[in-house]
Amino acid sequence: MTQSDDRDLWRLGTRNKSRVRQEVDEEIQTHLDARIAQRERQGLSPAAAREEALRLFGDLEETKKVCLDSDWRRERHVRRKEYYGEMKRDIIHALRQLRRRPGFALVAILTLGVGIGANTAVFSAADHVLLRPLPYADIDRVVTLWETERGTTTDHKEVSPGNMLDWRERSSSFEHLAVAEPYGFDITGDGPPTPLHAWLISEGFFEALGVEPILGRNFVAEEFQPNSGFVVLLSYGLWQRHFGSNPSIVGQTIQIDHQAATVVGVLPPELEYPEPRDIWAPKWFRESELTDRYSDYMFAVGRLAPGVSVAGARADMDRIAAAMSEEFPRSNINTGVNVIPLEQQILGDVRPALLVLLAAVGLLLLIACANVATLLLARGAEREREFGLRAALGAGRARLVRQLVSESVLLAAAGGAVGLLLANVGVRALTALMPPELPRVGTIAIDGRVLAFAVIITVLTALLFGLAPSMRFSQPDLRGALAAGGRSSTGGRQRTRLHRVLVVSEIALALILLVGAGLLVRSYMDLVDNDLGFATDNRATIQMFLYDQNPTPIQRYQRAIEMEERLEATPGVANVAIISALPFHPHKIGADATLRIEGRPQPAPGEDRQVFTTVASPDLFRLMGIQLRSGREFTADDRADGLQVAIINESLRRRFFPNENPIGKQVTIGVMAAPVTREIVGVVADVRPTTLDSDPQPELFVPFAQSMTGAVTFVVETQRDAAALMPTLRNQVWQVDPNQTIYYAATVEELISDTLVERRFHLVLLAVFSAVALVLATIGIYGLISFSASRRTNEIGVRMALGAKNSDVVGMILRDGVRMSLAGVAFGIAGAFALTRFMGSMLYGVAPTDILTYGLIAALMLAVSAAAAYVPAQRAANGDPLAALREEWSGVQPASCVSSLISYICRRIITTTPFRGVLWTLLMPEY
Repeated sequence: MTQSDDRDLWRLGTRNKSRVRQEVDEEIQTHLDARIAQRERQGLSPAAAREEALRLFGDLEETKKVCLDSDWRRERHVRRKEYYGEMKRDIIHALRQLRRRPGFALVAILTLGVGIGANTAVFSAADHVLLRPLPYADIDRVVTLWETERGTTTDHKEVSPGNMLDWRERSSSFEHLAVAEPYGFDITGDGPPTPLHAWLISEGFFEALGVEPILGRNFVAEEFQPNSGFVVLLSYGLWQRHFGSNPSIVGQTIQIDHQAATVVGVLPPELEYPEPRDIWAPKWFRESELTDRYSDYMFAVGRLAPGVSVAGARADMDRIAAAMSEEFPRSNINTGVNVIPLEQQILGDVRPALLVLLAAVGLLLLIACANVATLLLARGAEREREFGLRAALGAGRARLVRQLVSESVLLAAAGGAVGLLLANVGVRALTALMPPELPRVGTIAIDGRVLAFAVIITVLTALLFGLAPSMRFSQPDLRGALAAGGRSSTGGRQRTRLHRVLVVSEIALALILLVGAGLLVRSYMDLVDNDLGFATDNRATIQMFLYDQNPTPIQRYQRAIEMEERLEATPGVANVAIISALPFHPHKIGADATLRIEGRPQPAPGEDRQVFTTVASPDLFRLMGIQLRSGREFTADDRADGLQVAIINESLRRRFFPNENPIGKQVTIGVMAAPVTREIVGVVADVRPTTLDSDPQPELFVPFAQSMTGAVTFVVETQRDAAALMPTLRNQVWQVDPNQTIYYAATVEELISDTLVERRFHLVLLAVFSAVALVLATIGIYGLISFSASRRTNEIGVRMALGAKNSDVVGMILRDGVRMSLAGVAFGIAGAFALTRFMGSMLYGVAPTDILTYGLIAALMLAVSAAAAYVPAQRAANGDPLAALREEWSGVQPASCVSSLISYICRRIITTTPFRGVLWTLLMPEY
């Protein structure tokens, strides 16, 4: 069958509607002419015969319409049948081709599976966290409000109750304005109390958010008044976990802090602001809070009034803040207000990191596609004789393209199936690694949207890696493909250019990923090398609040000392100390207070003398390894009825006593109580307060015996693994008081590790993606060099027959690989400079353009590329030149064998002459 016959058959099976209409008209006219002729033979005139034939024929237009519809349906049926038949034959042919090369198929499917699986898993996370709407009504009208400090970088500070109440009274920009205060409750009953993390919310909080309970109702106005009865709303998680999703929980009473509380509703599962907690209760303001403008511990949220924009609300709050600065200069002289949309508040820090991960997996998929395209090109080169034969027998370009695309689609479909399996595993790994504070982490799963994404990305992948090979081999060179087995048709530098472009692209994309991972590794190493200022190993912490069972200060002190002695007597415990605010603790009690220094004037308006205050027992500094710089530590003699003393850290000394010795100075400060004048007796080293990259803050310590707080954290130094001793320590606490709630318990190392979860998540994922990209790029280099060497077997045989050494051949092939690697590294460095600048917020102590990281990654890529090229180069150099030459003759016709043999004898003679070097140079000038 010729190529023109193939086109004619195709046109015959693809008639358009106008052609079908023409054929129907011709057929009807034939029938009509036959009837007219019949009537004329019966003696009628031509006009009468035509009139009679039309009358007997019936409605001509309706007949045409019926025939046209019938023929068009039949035509479409034939076309569909032919199309599906061709598709079936193409798929069967593709399956046979893949079955003949199972190794090729397996590598291609796994490569695509890794790329598609990684993209699907990360898209699942991004879709649930970023792309789906947050569960708040009219979220564009919901904003968060924060206090700021003018003249500093502080633009995101919690709100004091006095300021919030004034904002609500003076502002006209909000339909609702309310706050949430972090709190803690206990579920009591049988066994030890269970601690609950809670929010106390002011009136209008859920109305401002736009949230309705999924069961029951919101709080009503009278429930925000003192002594109105104890009512609570349960979080969705607590309802499931503790109450078994009981739909009848609304209206029931539960025991909280040994008193009955009525459950009025259950909140939806995706309530992310201020942060997920167990229980919500109404907040009423105490008398002392009405004018408190110093204590910043509340989270404010507002719903904009109709027609008010975020910019308008900011301008309104700026006006109010300026007025309050004049009215309350001592507390508000530098206090401003920041208004941030709720969606930006929740997703602002998350979005850049997830977008970086999406870009990383996108690059990984491109590398996978380039790798598979390289495999298909090499595979197509082996089949070029087959394509030439098909074209010679009449197969058109469209037919060859469809067959090649069928193979690509099968590979992509299999890769997509493997990718979905890997994505399912990847989603579970992602949710285990992701920081728990990220919104909606628990909802991440493979659902309909993610499946649709997987299908779309599979189709796009098939197009990406299948297009180039399909276009390349759908127009074979018939003369070259049919000559000598087709080997000559793919030899030479010109025909491997596309292979090289793909491999260079793989190297460049892999280097971009490696640079990103390298920057994160260096950042992480710099971070963990930071000096914390205290010891961490073999130290456990137990936090509790002693107020409920011990109402007076002396009772709290006695109970704390009793527990301290009980813990210290536990086998395996070396020492125990008490602190009110442990560094790195997620629930430490922040207590800022204004410092007044005796002999100095009162702080001027706007002068910041706020310092962080901490209560500590005498052994704390020694147990935590905090160095004493001068003076002394607390002792047992620092009792409540003795000299009131304090210890400061170096940051406080540098700020308030830069050129003098602070020992013996008198300061007045309130530490969780009324201000007291104290004498500074010591200076200790700074510690990092919250994270490894947080700066030390001015801090003042007072003895526990002189400030008997009920918010205590026991720090226990153990003689062996602290985590293994934790259950025993809990039991020791409950031996002293069975009703005492342990609010939080963890080792110090766990506290520090928890602050690194987000950085570790980014590092691990990008490192894994980079490692996979490096492996794929290495495979690509190895595959291309192997393919090129195999296509140059004849050339290598001739070179070695003419005297080339093994090292000469190895060097020739290695230079080819290194040139590609250098090009890929150059393009990769340029791409990394352009893209890594978006990682600035994820780095610490390292610039996105760090030269050392770029140099090390470039050297690594060149070394790996050289290693990947060395193996096929060595194998090619160790080949038998006679076997290579015999392979060259294997496809030659018998008539040319004599001349080939004569040529071979001449070459052998030439290689034995004294002029071999000169002749070699003349014959192979490019070597």
